[in-house]
Amino acid sequence: MNRFLRGSLWVLDGIGLLVGGGLALVVALFAGLATDGELPSMGVMGLSALLAVVELSVVLLVVRSSPLWPRAGAGYVVAALLWGAAVSPLLAFPLSATSLDLPGRLGLDHFEASWGGAYPEETVKTLGVLIILFSFRRLTRPWHGLVSGILVGLGFEVVENVGYAVIGAVYDPVSDVKGMLWIWGVRVAAGPLLHVLFTGMAGWGLGVAVFTAHRSRLWRLGTGLLWVSVAFAAHFCWNIMYDDTRAAMVSMGAVALVIYPLFIWLFIRGWRAARRDAGYVLLDRPVMSLRELEQGGFVVRGTVGAGPVDRGRPRM
Repeated sequence: MNRFLRGSLWVLDGIGLLVGGGLALVVALFAGLATDGELPSMGVMGLSALLAVVELSVVLLVVRSSPLWPRAGAGYVVAALLWGAAVSPLLAFPLSATSLDLPGRLGLDHFEASWGGAYPEETVKTLGVLIILFSFRRLTRPWHGLVSGILVGLGFEVVENVGYAVIGAVYDPVSDVKGMLWIWGVRVAAGPLLHVLFTGMAGWGLGVAVFTAHRSRLWRLGTGLLWVSVAFAAHFCWNIMYDDTRAAMVSMGAVALVIYPLFIWLFIRGWRAARRDAGYVLLDRPVMSLRELEQGGFVVRGTVGAGPVDRGRPRM
């Protein structure tokens, strides 16, 4: 655990929460003035927030009940979610604004959303996962990177869904509720938990790179960059804008046929590795040499990250 990174993580999370919340209020104020106060009602906003809580709770319940869960405490969960929900949008927006017109200048208008979305968002979210992996002592296994990526991506996903739902409510000509529910339905049905998948895959690569023993620095760097590139490519291809609606649907379908099975495979692989993991054995005194360990006579006081053991019993 790196105390400097842990402190920086909480400072950035706090800044993101305060500044992001303040900017949201300012944007809502100006949006109300620009639309003559025609913002969604509090009931519509409350319903959208309830859907966000449901999405958040379901994903947390699934991951929490799996053997992948690192049991690093509530602070770990809060820190990861805040990075995705508060810090990532705050840092990604200026990066996106400055780079959004680059594809247009190159005559690649169809890739404007791809570059403007994948480049800043995956960069910032991946940075958060990397900081988190070095900030909590209980994060020691490759699959802990996958879980950290899921949490960061989940925070970002929920905030993005709520934001788009507000826009849908404002611009729907019939009903605020209909517009809000339509956006939620499209994002949940047509591309469920995309940011969870993107950041989860990047987190898997970082976890493998950081926590795999007996590997060179070059191997670790290559492994991390490989999976971060996979996440970036998946996000980039998903956001490609086509003039033909059918071409867009075929493209997103093809991307989905790759990223969802890939993520499921990673989840199952991590699940199996976590089930095989024996964890740490806590002895009654420190082991000073290999010879001393071979002689035995230690008393097992307990385990960390493994199943129950017989306590107080001498073992070799």
